[in-house]
Amino acid sequence: MLRHALAATVLTAGVLAPGVTPAAAEPCRPVGTAGLADLVPGESTLGLSALPPATVDLPPQVHLRGTAETFNRRWSFALREGRMYAKEAARTGGWRTMDLPGCLAGQVSGISVDDDELVALDRSGRIYTMDHALNAPWTWNWTHRYGAPLWLGDGNTVPYDSARWSWSVLSPGEDGVWRDTAGNDHPVGGAKVSHVFALSADGSRITYVDPWLPADHSYEMATPHRGRFQAEALSTAASTSLVVNRYGDLYTRLYDFDISGADKIFFSYSYQDQRGAAFPKIQLPAPDWVHQPKIPASGQITDRISVHKTGRGSNARELRVEGRDQGRTGYWHKALSAPGWDFTATGEPLRGRLLHNTPDDRSTDTLAPVSPYDYSGRQGEVTVRVDAFDVAVAGTPLTLQAGDRTLRVTLHTVDGLRQTRQTPGLTSQPRQFYGAIELPRSVLDDLDAQHPALSGLIRDRLGSARFTDTDVTVTDRTLTIAALGLTLDRT
Repeated sequence: MLRHALAATVLTAGVLAPGVTPAAAEPCRPVGTAGLADLVPGESTLGLSALPPATVDLPPQVHLRGTAETFNRRWSFALREGRMYAKEAARTGGWRTMDLPGCLAGQVSGISVDDDELVALDRSGRIYTMDHALNAPWTWNWTHRYGAPLWLGDGNTVPYDSARWSWSVLSPGEDGVWRDTAGNDHPVGGAKVSHVFALSADGSRITYVDPWLPADHSYEMATPHRGRFQAEALSTAASTSLVVNRYGDLYTRLYDFDISGADKIFFSYSYQDQRGAAFPKIQLPAPDWVHQPKIPASGQITDRISVHKTGRGSNARELRVEGRDQGRTGYWHKALSAPGWDFTATGEPLRGRLLHNTPDDRSTDTLAPVSPYDYSGRQGEVTVRVDAFDVAVAGTPLTLQAGDRTLRVTLHTVDGLRQTRQTPGLTSQPRQFYGAIELPRSVLDDLDAQHPALSGLIRDRLGSARFTDTDVTVTDRTLTIAALGLTLDRT
């Protein structure tokens, strides 16, 4: 979104100078600069030497991004007993004790940094953001603000009270562009896309919270296999998520609110093929999960996984997984699109939980139950069904049946842009989606061969088009497809 330009007009008058806390500020409500224009990243370390040297045991280097230790291009951060420590990422050792707002000192329960923003949680799971994390320590400052409007909301918490969460920032300065499924590169936009991604207790749901969206836990990204894959761990950087199950099956996905197709105010999207277009729109549906190569079965791995950006463009990512190879401890790593894994030994003890790294694909061995939301209705002679609807799944089978003929088409849905709170999942509160009905080319090429009721519905309601945009409204009892003029009932 074009976030900074809008936020600056609202927030500037109340922004703190970097590192300054006004005497009148409430104890746990630092204001800070997050959401305003970024500083130009530099190499200055001004303010680092003023921080006290760390007096706790910390590793010489941070190799994996997690919620106890994390890093970006410039800095490494660590958490011990509620306190935070920082060092230059390129240096071995040199840890310093960070100066935190009074409400966070000794109270931090988790940290994650990406790009120029760092998120810390207090012991209740409340989100605090530190700005300018690619600049000198004297510029670092904190805010409790999070949520609509314009990153001015009264705060939010990590979904599910999860310990498996990650902070992700896709930025015009560091990433520049991202690539859609048509192979077209698109500018990130006028500002960053920042999300906390969190994994549910059973590992099958990923919920994200964005500082510009309502302070609820309603937006989700489906796990692999239509949201049924059960992940043991999650890491996300620059909108690229990495998950792993108990058998070492690894998947990555490029996805965020803007990429999903939800941000129609600032971006143009299309389900029509955008390959070769002179002025391409963002191709929908959004990129799906990519099954990454297995780590060699001879190597042990743990659930400590990590992804970080390595340059500009959405393919500039490195994946890391803690493990052991031939008795040596360290981490397995590969570039996002590389065909195989290499190993770097660190000599550090393994800290994650060992996984059963099988040589074969066992992604479907532990799947969550199928979504229980099935809907059915009639349009004249045509019976219309939607089975296993899931708010996080972008494409759902839509079955049209008349007489002895059955057509299976696709109902695409994208969670809509909203500024008011939505209850997670499906409830009696109507939930609005941007939708599209996709017909197979083979059906359109031989439309007269279909049952007259089916061909009539396609001509009259869908204009014999391959894709038809439509509003879709869903509750736990009904599903309405505006283009069909039809409300289906829960079965």
